Amino acid sequence: MPNLRRLLRARDFLREAYHQPLNLPRIAAQANLSPHHFLRAYKRAFQETPHDTLTRLRLERAKTLLRQGELSVSEVCLEVGFESLSTFSGLFLREVGLPPSHYRKYATSQVYIPLVYRTLYVPACFLRVYGGPEPERNFEEAPLEP
Repeated sequence: MPNLRRLLRARDFLREAYHQPLNLPRIAAQANLSPHHFLRAYKRAFQETPHDTLTRLRLERAKTLLRQGELSVSEVCLEVGFESLSTFSGLFLREVGLPPSHYRKYATSQVYIPLVYRTLYVPACFLRVYGGPEPERNFEEAPLEP
């Protein structure tokens, strides 16, 4: 599996350089493979494309920055490597389920967060491995067992 080491090197590069403008030839060069061969091998090894990995890394970092509340949504967008605020907001809404501004509101407030939104604060890798949370139960209405 000599290609696995190369693919891991490219994935590490993505983790380090997610905030920079990246393209497939530049990422494939880190693995010393042709772009098309790299794309096929990467998807086979990690079950996602390099673009999917890059988007996931950027959105995870954006969630962290939004929870900290120090930067505006526009600043977060640029900080994590997106060039367009509308692209960032659209991807964030599609992947997270809330627009970035609403995510920040829930993340920085001390209010009760409904179960449906709690998974927004869990890293995606944990959800993929362990699944989502159990459904909430109303214990006041649950029948008592003898």
